[in-house]
Amino acid sequence: MNESPQHAPGDALLDAYEEVAYVGRPNRNSHPDRMATIATLLGMNPAPPASCRVLELACGDGANLIPVAASLPGSTFVGIDFAPSAIAHAQRMAAGLNLTNIEFLALDLRAFPESVGAFDYIIAHGLYSWVPAAVRERVLPLVARHLAPNGVAFVSYNTFPGCHIRRALWEMLKYHTRNVPDHRAKLVAARSLISLLSDPASTHQENDAFLRQELRNMSTLTDSALAHDDLSEPNDPVYFHEFVAGLERDGLTFLAEAELHSMVGSGITPRVRQALGKMDRLTREQYLDFVHFRRFRQSLACRAGVLSRFVVEPSRARPMHASASRALLRLAKEGNVADPDDHPDVRALKELLMARWPRSIPMAELAAWYASRARKSAEGAAPPAAIETLVVRTYAAGLLELRLQPPAAVATAGTHPTAFAPARWQARDADVVTNLYHEEVNVSDPLQRDLLLLLDGTRTRGQLVAEAGTRLTGADRAGQVQWALDQLAHAALLVA
Repeated sequence: MNESPQHAPGDALLDAYEEVAYVGRPNRNSHPDRMATIATLLGMNPAPPASCRVLELACGDGANLIPVAASLPGSTFVGIDFAPSAIAHAQRMAAGLNLTNIEFLALDLRAFPESVGAFDYIIAHGLYSWVPAAVRERVLPLVARHLAPNGVAFVSYNTFPGCHIRRALWEMLKYHTRNVPDHRAKLVAARSLISLLSDPASTHQENDAFLRQELRNMSTLTDSALAHDDLSEPNDPVYFHEFVAGLERDGLTFLAEAELHSMVGSGITPRVRQALGKMDRLTREQYLDFVHFRRFRQSLACRAGVLSRFVVEPSRARPMHASASRALLRLAKEGNVADPDDHPDVRALKELLMARWPRSIPMAELAAWYASRARKSAEGAAPPAAIETLVVRTYAAGLLELRLQPPAAVATAGTHPTAFAPARWQARDADVVTNLYHEEVNVSDPLQRDLLLLLDGTRTRGQLVAEAGTRLTGADRAGQVQWALDQLAHAALLVA
């Protein structure tokens, strides 16, 4: 956001976004269903994702909000951003997809009209740490004014202590580019310094090697990420306790992290776990940041007083649907799914979820599966935990996903294969598209990408074979198309 409500021609931050476009990405953690799921597990009664009202502050080019709107046609969405070019892009995409449930406004958040009313879910991703203090101090008050009584807000921000290391690198880059006025030229100069400093060198300090690895990680960033994250002016991390104090000033409270497994404290020693166990929930979160040297948070907030306890209640998972998580699928691809420490029930659950991917499984069906499994178990075995407890524990470990509104992904293409419409729109210009689980998918295979553009539901497999043209080689052209369709289905890009 710019320093003044009106965009002056010389506004530095606006100029930066106009000169180097911020390329948006879907953030699955900011999805209304993710917020609703966690809030429900903690005892809240949030609005159903299928019929809710959503606001995104600093929505950019719509890459995060539009796929959500396309998958939840019964809900309504508003996105605001101060960069006119980004809003124009979002409006073109929404119009191209014939979405009537979403509106984009080129607007400074300080000029956001009170008359717009309340929202069930508010998203502020990539905003809080990257705007001037005068704007940042307006973010949480705006959320508080417009959040529905049982609403949930998502706010991402850079955090200390982890960002102390990154800030050292940011300051090096900013010093090196201090006399470069053009934003694209700044990128060239910054990459030159990153390349120079990341070269291997003999060192007497372990920290030197750590910093060089950080620099090498920076070298892989896109121009968009480097310009608007690492070179951003401003870029102000905060401690978790400072963020919580800001929430409390505005009548809000910390609900949970959008990645619930990050609150579990996995990987810490028994001694540390014992020490953390004596703390209240907010103090424990701050010390977890110290333990993990955390640099980034994606926090959920609600109105103060909505909950008296912040305890996960497994029984509240009964109306939900479970699916394999991205972490579980990655482990499967690496051949590391089998964990000798897993309980047999957990192993069986993981196998079932992977077998059913990309479809999700209703909890009622899982309950029937689990009851059948228990009946077949050997007599005298320890009674199994309730299916809800097993599922929630696995969810908290990051190995499965829970949703109130299941994605419409299919495992097998139909007679007229159809792809998720936002993904087809995105594939016209890029290899990276958004799937039905609101995740990025790289469709770099030429045949898959060409087919994705054709999968509007009007073509049979035969027509797809005919139109795929030179992408097909050899005799089994139909087999090649089927292979590509199977890959797209596995990526959760196909709908019924």
